[in-house]
Amino acid sequence: MASLSEQLDEMLEEIGGVVNLTIEEREEITQAGADVLAKNFKQATKDAGHYNANREIGKMKHLADGVDVGNLDGTKADGSTAVGFTKKDANHARIARFLNDGTRFIQGDSFIDDARDKSQNEVLKAQSKVLKKIQEKKRGSS
Repeated sequence: MASLSEQLDEMLEEIGGVVNLTIEEREEITQAGADVLAKNFKQATKDAGHYNANREIGKMKHLADGVDVGNLDGTKADGSTAVGFTKKDANHARIARFLNDGTRFIQGDSFIDDARDKSQNEVLKAQSKVLKKIQEKKRGSS
């Protein structure tokens, strides 16, 4: 498998070099990748056994339903889109970290790390697709 740097170089070659992007266009591109990663995080959470479909849901959602996509609080608008676990109804981010990394009482299973690694190509493809559309639109308007 090619490294991330090599994949990005290939993507740039495909679209014809570096493109000047607005922040909105960057957000559109990173959103496409973030949506893919979020979907894969949800599935990985379920596949790792951290989901009980029979659990009665009260105020706290399932961990897999706590995946969140968007801008992080306090970050400037630079076109980035973050993917992680929410802290709205429970600190799902903390719970996910304990399950992923382990504690002295819990054996970690690296489900987040594995999902992130396995998603790399799919995320880049989604981002590349959006970038190509933006580039085509710019070429058509010039």
